[in-house]
Amino acid sequence: MESSRIDRNGKRWNRREFLQHASSAAVLALRPSRSVAARLEPMTFGLCADVHQDVMHDAPERLQTFVRAMEDRGARFIAQLGDFCIPSPANQSFLDVFHSFRGKHHHVLGNHDTDSENLTKNGYSQNETKAFWGIESNYYAFVEGGIRFLVLDGNDRPADWGTDYPLHIGEAQLAWLENELIGSDEPVIVLSHQSAENAEGLDNGDRVRALLEAANRRAGWQRVLACFSGHHHLNYAVEINAIPYVQVNSMSYFWVGEACQNFAYPKRIHARRPMLEFTAPYKDPVWSTVTVDPGAGEIRIEGRQSDWAGKSPEELGYTSPEPRRRGMSPKSDDRTIAIRS
Repeated sequence: MESSRIDRNGKRWNRREFLQHASSAAVLALRPSRSVAARLEPMTFGLCADVHQDVMHDAPERLQTFVRAMEDRGARFIAQLGDFCIPSPANQSFLDVFHSFRGKHHHVLGNHDTDSENLTKNGYSQNETKAFWGIESNYYAFVEGGIRFLVLDGNDRPADWGTDYPLHIGEAQLAWLENELIGSDEPVIVLSHQSAENAEGLDNGDRVRALLEAANRRAGWQRVLACFSGHHHLNYAVEINAIPYVQVNSMSYFWVGEACQNFAYPKRIHARRPMLEFTAPYKDPVWSTVTVDPGAGEIRIEGRQSDWAGKSPEELGYTSPEPRRRGMSPKSDDRTIAIRS
């Protein structure tokens, strides 16, 4: 039996009718009668990624610095882009720091947010992590400042999934994404943990990009303003078919792995956090402050400059392909994204 959809007016459509109706309506409704920027409200929001409370010994202090800075900036909301914390009772005080922000806050599921207490795979279920964080769905939408934010979950398990972490957007979620893009008319920003453009990110990122590019074609204007992701612990941005993909660097460190032990802190700290020795930590927390400025017709990203705590990856003998080395740094850069009509 063909599935059905209910639109915002309560009318029921089968999937084919819904897509045909919504697509044709979108071509008309999504062609703005005024500039895209004029549809938006000025606002600032904060993004952090890969805090890794279960690895980083001072993650609560780093997160507190971020929360206070965003309150000082008058941020409308904050969002963490995954690899935040497992749902252990011991992490309640860390979670409380994030939720203490005097504004809205949003969570994105990362691949490490369901690890076990000893940081091996599959210790907790996604439902346990969602309940602990206080979110209802793995993927969801919210609207702020005239922008529809689409939060994706890149941890779906494909049919041939093995033992490693999944890096995948499943069919049900792809259908949801398509319907969100067709059934709404706001400019869009995508938030995810794994990137849709990095070869080490989503294994079907090309399908996600295709849906976003199709939304731009249907609209007749640059509806997808930007895509923000974490996961890679890198500092870079690329543009593919006029859509910017911005990597939000880890708040805490670059992962160098077991081949490059790094004892950047006193022994007592490494004894409490045994995975910490496989990182090149950032001396100060790193995040991105995003400001939507309709008057200037741009989105400004304000980065954070830090330094390595202890040796850099190069000093530790870490080697990697050129794209990874190019974005490997203890900082996040300032960037500007034009709001195109």
